[in-house]
Amino acid sequence: MSNINQQSQDLFAIPGVNNLDQESAAAVSGGALQLSSGFNGTGARRTLLGGDRNLGTPPRASGFNNVASWYQVTGSRDWFVYTGFNYTGDRRRLRAGSKGNLSGSFNNTVSSARPA
Repeated sequence: MSNINQQSQDLFAIPGVNNLDQESAAAVSGGALQLSSGFNGTGARRTLLGGDRNLGTPPRASGFNNVASWYQVTGSRDWFVYTGFNYTGDRRRLRAGSKGNLSGSFNNTVSSARPA
């Protein structure tokens, strides 16, 4: 019986993977969460391939805290979004393969997100 190495490795640490675009990386890693600042996917976008404890505070270039109005979950795993930093506050589960406008108390209040 052979010994199989089952250690996880960062995608970009694998030789030949440094030119992988976000869509391809999402497909390899099991999915991504895409957030948009406008309803129906309009406006600025941010794609998460893994959890983010702090979506950032504008006007930083990466600032996306309290901005998201729309989402799309690609791949086969669900995601959680939170109204507080560090995965705190109210939580909503976004189902794999779904997309839509964030409603109610989650519109423009998402501060952190992670895979379920």
